[in-house]
Amino acid sequence: MIEFFKKHKYKIIAAVCALAVLTGAFLAGGSLGDNAPAVVKSSTADVAVKAEKATALQSIDETTAPTESPTKSTGKNKSEQKASAPTSTSQTKSEQSAVSNQTSKSSSSSSSTSSKSSSKSSQLSTNTKQDKYKTDPIPEGKPEPVEPQEQEITDNTLKCTFSISCATVLDNMNILDKSKKEIIPDDGWILKPVTVTFNEGESVFDVLKQVCRDNKFQLEFSFTPIYNSAYIEGINNLYEFDCGSLSGWMYEVNDWFPNYGCSRYEVKNGDVIEWQYTCDLGGDIGGYYSVGE
Repeated sequence: MIEFFKKHKYKIIAAVCALAVLTGAFLAGGSLGDNAPAVVKSSTADVAVKAEKATALQSIDETTAPTESPTKSTGKNKSEQKASAPTSTSQTKSEQSAVSNQTSKSSSSSSSTSSKSSSKSSQLSTNTKQDKYKTDPIPEGKPEPVEPQEQEITDNTLKCTFSISCATVLDNMNILDKSKKEIIPDDGWILKPVTVTFNEGESVFDVLKQVCRDNKFQLEFSFTPIYNSAYIEGINNLYEFDCGSLSGWMYEVNDWFPNYGCSRYEVKNGDVIEWQYTCDLGGDIGGYYSVGE
């Protein structure tokens, strides 16, 4: 027996150790088994809490989420922009039509004022009809324009009073082109009022050409199809812009500055015609419409 233990002592020791380990494991397993439900309960509780939080967050997200997706919102904006574009263009055209004879001073208005004025301008434009040569309605009692191609000039001789003045330059010598100072008369008269004969049916432009030819005054002009009239650029070598950016020639007939070109104004017997140089777009001579018309 002793010899058997000596011979197999290592195996016996190994078996005993294995048995001891198994016994310890069994005892430890029993202890863990007692605590296991608590761990499971704890885990279940955590999961329940997390689930409740997730549900709450989902409810918040659904409450605060936009009613439309970004794609739909973008599409709506584009359609709104397309729909509003024609209105904006229409307002711009109306504004331009209503203020075409005004100076750049109107550009200093605030944006809110511009919005209000654009509405008024649109109404004015609607009530104001221009002819095909962009002429506003003629004031009551004033002659309608006669197109150059429709002139009927006769041999009947009539008379009118004619003058050419650049008196406004005398008050603006500081901005006058230095090369033009010598041609400015001391009294401002290039031609004092004189009686001129003309043929019935002739225009203010026709009479101007005749007067300059008879008095040997230099005259430069260009025809402007859009207004169907000649544009007077210079008389006696005094040109537009020679005395500031708002300077040029305007004509007046019987104390009225016509709102159409000189080629379209038919002269009548006894008319008083004055060609005047302005340094302020007509503001310094009582005129209002565009220079040279």
